[in-house]
Amino acid sequence: MKFDFYFLNFPETKSLFSVLEDHGFEARFVGGCVRDALLGITTDDLDLAVNADIESVKKLLEANGNRCLDTGLKYGSITVFVGDKKFEITSLRIDKECFGRACTVIGTSNFEEDAKRRDFTINAIYATRSGEIFDYFSGIKDLRNKCVRFIGDPNERIREDALRIFRYYRMCTKFGDLSNQYHEIIKNRADDVLKISIERIQKEIFMILMSKYSFEIIRLMIDARILHRIFSSLNEDRLAAITKSNLPIEGRLYLLLDKDDLLKTLKLTNRYKTKIMEYNKFEEETPLYILYKKGSAFLSEVQEINRIKFGTTPIEPDLSDIHIPKFPITFADLPPGIKDARKKLIACEKWWVNSRFQKTKSECVEYIHVLCENT
Repeated sequence: MKFDFYFLNFPETKSLFSVLEDHGFEARFVGGCVRDALLGITTDDLDLAVNADIESVKKLLEANGNRCLDTGLKYGSITVFVGDKKFEITSLRIDKECFGRACTVIGTSNFEEDAKRRDFTINAIYATRSGEIFDYFSGIKDLRNKCVRFIGDPNERIREDALRIFRYYRMCTKFGDLSNQYHEIIKNRADDVLKISIERIQKEIFMILMSKYSFEIIRLMIDARILHRIFSSLNEDRLAAITKSNLPIEGRLYLLLDKDDLLKTLKLTNRYKTKIMEYNKFEEETPLYILYKKGSAFLSEVQEINRIKFGTTPIEPDLSDIHIPKFPITFADLPPGIKDARKKLIACEKWWVNSRFQKTKSECVEYIHVLCENT
């Protein structure tokens, strides 16, 4: 296993540690950056734990010209910018009482006590400025064995914060832990997920859906009845094909969940909603029309969606060398006083496209007249 803590060599890191240590504070890197560095993976998420009150740390760093953000000040965390690097700094603490994501915390100067409150052994490995490792719960061994293991009693850790169920599955996808060792515990606590905001659940599910072991892990989540607590629709028969596809997250969601779940249960951004509505709108259109309106990348996505959704692979025309001209008519070419002008222009455009752009301007105008006569 590679022990290359590359972030210790950053000038920004050395500057930050010098300021902290000159004032008697001890800081250690912890969490994902240490875990990933042990695996030879680089990351921009640089988390530090410090044995000092966070207000004191903030005041000190700002006095030395560093910009600080109160990203989690009431929980003992700040974001610090040193040069071009961003560090998340959190005071050592002990979680006394937890109510979902809300916890009553007290400060501590003991790094091992701080480690006890963390979720998984692989996320509780600390590295000092000199590269010395403190691994209180055999996290390195678990990394070697691709084992995602809770610190302490897993039932209690989930009771404290049900989001850990989703974090557990996400970590399993990241490291390929398919042991399903906490199946019964998670299944018995499945109702706890109803206490979590859909925004937090959504974030975790997005990452799971796009990961290497997404099929296997989502299957385990379904078996534990986790996803059924949240969604009324799950198209399980498509799951294998979805996770083997190259579809973006919007396409995977469109196939996995029905429309009501997508647009009502999930709190999707407008970008995701728009893409999903476009899938629905263009699902039954001809390939040439989709290419004309949305481009080749979107066409490939719709064709993959249709293949998975309908279980067939239709013979598609070769559109690789086709030239796409400009639609030859505009509103100005329409008869005066025409009703539903926009609707008729769209219908004409579709007719023109599906003629492989062979219809002339005069033929398009004539087609508009025919539409007017038939309505």
